[in-house]
Amino acid sequence: MNRIKKNITTYFYSIDAHEDFFTTFISNFKANKEASLSTKIFNLKSKKHLIKIFNEQVFTNTTAYAVTVVRERNTWQTKATNDGKITGVSLNQGIIGDPYFFFVVPDRKMLLGFTSGPSGSIKAVGKILLEQFSSDRTDRIKLNLIPKEQENYVLAEYHNLQFSFLSSYFSNISDDAPQIIQGLKKTAPYIGINTQLAVTLECNDFVVGGISKDSIIEIINYLSEHEGCAVLKVKGVDGEGKRTYLDFVNAFLNYKIEIATRNKFIDENTAIEVLNKALIDYLEKK
Repeated sequence: MNRIKKNITTYFYSIDAHEDFFTTFISNFKANKEASLSTKIFNLKSKKHLIKIFNEQVFTNTTAYAVTVVRERNTWQTKATNDGKITGVSLNQGIIGDPYFFFVVPDRKMLLGFTSGPSGSIKAVGKILLEQFSSDRTDRIKLNLIPKEQENYVLAEYHNLQFSFLSSYFSNISDDAPQIIQGLKKTAPYIGINTQLAVTLECNDFVVGGISKDSIIEIINYLSEHEGCAVLKVKGVDGEGKRTYLDFVNAFLNYKIEIATRNKFIDENTAIEVLNKALIDYLEKK
């Protein structure tokens, strides 16, 4: 069987949570693993999720905790066979979905992860993962992409957002995409294949067609981890009152690698190797 080349991008997130969360995470991780409770299936927002504790990865002066998440995809409605029989997809056990692979690094308050499924949902799935290890349901866990150190991505005022998106990537838009992106996805059948779609959105709560600053930030957070986004700029005013723009393409820490596999999916052992390399690369640069 020929090997398939896959391009993988691992993203890095800072974890914003109560200080107790990180010690609780380690305790819950070890307790579930020792009690052979390493796999859990639960429903959230009409989707099934499987969380599987993998193992600990020990590095110099830090330890990462490997967890795999499979998120159900609801787009498969029927099964068709070569005899012309069409039936629904019925599962007695398990789920059909996309795998997400994560390292949780408590001592650095950091999460890194990637998926071979729809881009742009790593952050959302990572948040769901962390919440399952929290003993305090009132603790609001937040994930933020880690910017490259030399850049400052802060504006006093936002004027507009410009982004460019390749039409062929619309099939890879996740269900948790911002509403505006979901709306663009619906137009995909009417757009030519491999067409570059350029969009400019004005930031103004009081103008028809304008969007809020929070909406712009939501779109930036989503598109920043999506391979199909070629341009992602915000124009505005900095703290000194000067007109400027911020370029968010490749603005955040990530680790890119190409692997060769005989499978259409990425297995856990390969995923651990990728995450190991990504974390080592991060630690060597610090």
